[in-house]
Amino acid sequence: MDRRTISDFWAKLLFYLNILAWILLLFILVIFHRAQPEFETVFDRFYQLNLRTDWDLQYLYYLIYTVIFGILISLSGLLLSIFRGRREKDHKKALIITGIISLIMLLAAMNVV
Repeated sequence: MDRRTISDFWAKLLFYLNILAWILLLFILVIFHRAQPEFETVFDRFYQLNLRTDWDLQYLYYLIYTVIFGILISLSGLLLSIFRGRREKDHKKALIITGIISLIMLLAAMNVV
């Protein structure tokens, strides 16, 4: 039973942290795509195009910073949800998913660098 008539500041903050976490997750995936080596296709071989065969370090550093920021958002939202998010309508799943994906991306980026 939800006895809350209006959502308080902390519930709104938790909601907006979830939205920010999903947007940040999209940025993480785009930066990861830009950092990875280019794959050779039939057209590349036919036209003899030069491809980048190693990771782009500039994008990898952007990826590491973005992933660390995502982990911080995820942890702050999870701590907030522990203390304030006891209701069914409080969103928590996006923070857990973002935290897990951010940790995986951080480990992958650290292994490349």
